[in-house]
Amino acid sequence: MKTLIYNAKIWQWNKESFAKWMIIEDSKIVELGYTEVNADAKLDECINFNGELILPGLIDAHIHVLFTGEVSHYIDLNGCKSIEEFQIRVKLHAEKYPTKEWIVGFGWEQDLLSRYPIANDIDVFVNDRPVLLWRVCWHIAVVNTKALTIAGINTSLEIKGGIIDIDQEGVPTGILREEATSIIQKYVGETSNKIRKEYLVIGLNSCLKAGLTSVQTNDHGAWNLYEELQQEQKLPIRVFLTPDYDELGNIPLPNTCKGLLSCHRLKLFADGSLGAETAALRKPYKNTNNKGLLIQSDRDLFFKLQKAHDHGYRVEIHAIGDRAAQQVLDAIEKSTIEPKDRPILTHCQVLGKDLISKMNQCGVIANIQPSFTITDAGWVLKRLQDDVIQYSYCWKTLIDSNVVCAGGSDSPVETVNPFQGMYDAMYRAPPGQSCNFLPHEKLTFEEALQIYTKNAAYAAGQENKLGSLSVGYFADFIVLPLDVVHDPNLLLKVKPSQVWVNGVRRTPLDTNIEETNISGLYAEGKNGRIRVCTCCRPFQFLPRE
Repeated sequence: MKTLIYNAKIWQWNKESFAKWMIIEDSKIVELGYTEVNADAKLDECINFNGELILPGLIDAHIHVLFTGEVSHYIDLNGCKSIEEFQIRVKLHAEKYPTKEWIVGFGWEQDLLSRYPIANDIDVFVNDRPVLLWRVCWHIAVVNTKALTIAGINTSLEIKGGIIDIDQEGVPTGILREEATSIIQKYVGETSNKIRKEYLVIGLNSCLKAGLTSVQTNDHGAWNLYEELQQEQKLPIRVFLTPDYDELGNIPLPNTCKGLLSCHRLKLFADGSLGAETAALRKPYKNTNNKGLLIQSDRDLFFKLQKAHDHGYRVEIHAIGDRAAQQVLDAIEKSTIEPKDRPILTHCQVLGKDLISKMNQCGVIANIQPSFTITDAGWVLKRLQDDVIQYSYCWKTLIDSNVVCAGGSDSPVETVNPFQGMYDAMYRAPPGQSCNFLPHEKLTFEEALQIYTKNAAYAAGQENKLGSLSVGYFADFIVLPLDVVHDPNLLLKVKPSQVWVNGVRRTPLDTNIEETNISGLYAEGKNGRIRVCTCCRPFQFLPRE
């Protein structure tokens, strides 16, 4: 089938010169024009786009699609400003869903609550069922006494890569950090593949509606589920799955590609999160002796990186703090991983001049989340030493240092909406406010678009197929009714009118699962609704409880 797209403003990378038409055949762009339409072409379909803007399909380089769908039935604790508000939301959710075996929520921040919540705070309202409530970073959780009892946690256990907080009498407070959360999580994880597939559909729908045509997603035990969805024609966008390292041996061979589904790399973790003060730093957090937590030893990390590489997989490593980044880069240097293998450092929120130089030398891709500059700005200055700040969230410095930066959301930690990510990369401040967090690190529109298109495609090893609207590339594109190119403020208002993947216009899929918390599906970020972007509002069907 040969389709003509005409009367459009089709983005090109040569200084805002727009093409006017393109012809699609067999999923790819076969012709492109700047003047008159090729009237001699034998066409099966002609579509008039009435002057609308067409951009390359947007790619999220780091997301959790399964979690994005799963949080649709969680308690939304984003924006809770007191322990009392925290308790009320838990109480209302428990009353509304009395048959749920486990009550799960996410999104709280101790900075907003004035302190860490503890088990007793939850027990006051829910003591007959186990409760697991994740901090916004998903690296710390608080549970109630019932959950502690079920998991057999009655003292501080030795947990490799994790911590169980205890009070002065040695009794667990309910706060579990990093790997300690796995003790509880094994009792909570959804085991029904039918339900997990529904979560994937919900997550994929949210991506599609937001304008994403490809995702590079870290979902555990999900390859077979994605395969089934594709066989059932329920895979609307491209999925580059990044399994966890511990799935090695139970996943497809490296570079497996089946239709819209691919697997090329493995995911490892080096440290925790800044908000939880578990990100590994070279200098301690302000007013403390705490330098965070390295999840594994230098030897173990090196061994795992080398083993993944020897098996033919590319590697993606979660590293937020500069000490973690240094550990990862040292391990890459010692391994046989070369720049052509394109190792990925995900988050890299705190770096240093020496680390950026080493990233360049090793060919390391910086997988960044632009919206972190907004949601973290309120407290990051309180946590990091002053001389560390200048190399924190330094996206522009990375780009100017020839480090490829790929943009992602880390959804459901931040909103799945890539236009919000582009806006945050450009302005580094909420609408109407001046940037006071390293304003020289702001990106231009073209740079912001590039990290979600060309650079994200490069991170997937698909830069010759995706990220541009050029002859020979896949026809993955989005259609926008607003000219965000010449007025980037419209990024906060725009919603795609059409999303095309592989030369086919895509529409959201039906789902049968009960969505108890629609706000979680379209997660607005770590500061909750106070910074929800305009284009997400149509997707909110239920009021906050």
